Amino acid sequence: MKISGKAGYVMYGGNTIAELTEWAMTGVSMAVIKKDPAFGDTVVEKVGDGVAEPGSISFKGSYDPSDSSGQTLLAAACKAGIGIYNLYLYAAAATWWHVGTGGTIIISKADAVTLPRSGMGVIDFAGEVEGACMEQVGTGS
Repeated sequence: MKISGKAGYVMYGGNTIAELTEWAMTGVSMAVIKKDPAFGDTVVEKVGDGVAEPGSISFKGSYDPSDSSGQTLLAAACKAGIGIYNLYLYAAAATWWHVGTGGTIIISKADAVTLPRSGMGVIDFAGEVEGACMEQVGTGS
């Protein structure tokens, strides 16, 4: 089943973060290294280094300075330098991603506001996933 971003939203704890219009995850990556060549090799071999990088997340939307239970709380987590584990990225009511057991998300960007002259203010957030990868729950809408 294909999933549209139309019904997406982000929750921190039990609170929906107001006015968000987009979220993204980089996904898991692993560094690739070249194996040392041996006599007789005719092709370079590459292997994963065995250490998974759990990636990062980002989301943005309309700036809402009155969102004290969402946008303001995430900014406070960023300023405190603490990892959070109860951030949920929803594609639909029955499909979401969260950091796996033992992992946290360190909010690395908050309160990044752009105020265009002819439009609504936009706020950006970003975080680094550490200790565990993001996990998907559910597969439909």
